[in-house]
Order: sequence, then structure tokens, then C-alpha cells
Amino acid sequence: MTLIPFKNNLTEPKDADLVASARNGDSKAFARLVNRYLSIVFNTLYRMTQNHELSEEMTQEAFVKAYHHLDSFDLERGNFKPWILRIATNAAISELRKQAKVVSLNALEETGSWGESEHQVASDIESVLERQLSTEEVLQALQKLDVKYRQALILRYQNEFSYEEVAEAMNVPLNTVRTWIKRGLEKLKNEVKEMAL
Repeated sequence: MTLIPFKNNLTEPKDADLVASARNGDSKAFARLVNRYLSIVFNTLYRMTQNHELSEEMTQEAFVKAYHHLDSFDLERGNFKPWILRIATNAAISELRKQAKVVSLNALEETGSWGESEHQVASDIESVLERQLSTEEVLQALQKLDVKYRQALILRYQNEFSYEEVAEAMNVPLNTVRTWIKRGLEKLKNEVKEMAL
């Protein structure tokens, strides 16, 4: 007997429609947005902080803040994910800075000289990230990066955002995102290399 999968003909409402309904007082519409993005927000915050309790607290705060600022959501853009992630990651950056847990690497010179072209360095580490981002070694190295590089890499490789979506989520120009991802990849490769010694 062959089982035929059940297909739901009902389409999921778009983010913008749910936000519009939530603005009009429909708490169930906002609850659907929370259910849709809760795990991605928590996972992103956890990757940034490595603290389960803090990530849970910040996730809740991000959704509360989003709810109170629904009027500032651009319905034309329509995608709630970059907006809620921007709220959440900005809160995480502020918290990390307050706790002085961020290791700033801005003072270090960027050498990037391993006898490889810049393109080769980026493509090597990109393939490592795509295959092994969840491994303990890469996560430890990721935690040593400046928070802006860490955030850009997490959004790009864990959440599989396009460069444009990363720029929107971080509220920075596209070229800045490209630079941060490139530098972040180089720094991550350095950290992984250091750990291997």
C-alpha cells in the first residue's frame, strides 16, 4: 500500500499580513509570527552568546520589543525575519558589550597571508563553514571573533541569509556586509589554524 502525503491546500499567510493583523489587535497573528521565528531567533542568539538562559531571555525581549514597535515594520518589505533578527542581534551585541565578553580584534593587523589569494582564503573557509559550522572547534573559534563579524557569519552561514538579507538584518550597507564577511572568514580561518597548533 502506498501512502499519499496529505497536502494542505491552505497557504500560510505572509509575514506582512500577520503584522497588519497584529497591528489591528489580533494577538493570534502575532503568536503565529512568534511560532514561525522563535527557534531561529533563539539559535542565532545562542550562537552569539553561548548562554542558554541569556538567549532565552533575550529572545523573549526581542519579541516583546517587536510587538511594541510593530508600527515601524515596513509592510512593503514584507519579510519579518530580518527585522526580528536585527532587533535580537542588536540586543545581544549591547548585552555582550555590557558584560565585556566581546573580544575585540580590531587592533590586530589583518595579514591574511598564507600564500593564497584572497578568493582562495574565502572559498576555503566558506567550505569549512558550510560543512562544519556546528562542530565545537569552529564554534569556539567563532566566539573569539569581533561581534560584528560573528553576527554576519552566523546570519550568512547558519541562517543561510543572502548578503542582501544580512545587510537588512544588520542595518548596514551591502558593501559593509561583504567586507565583514570576508574579514570574518579570514579571522575565523586564523582562529581555527591557531587552535590546531
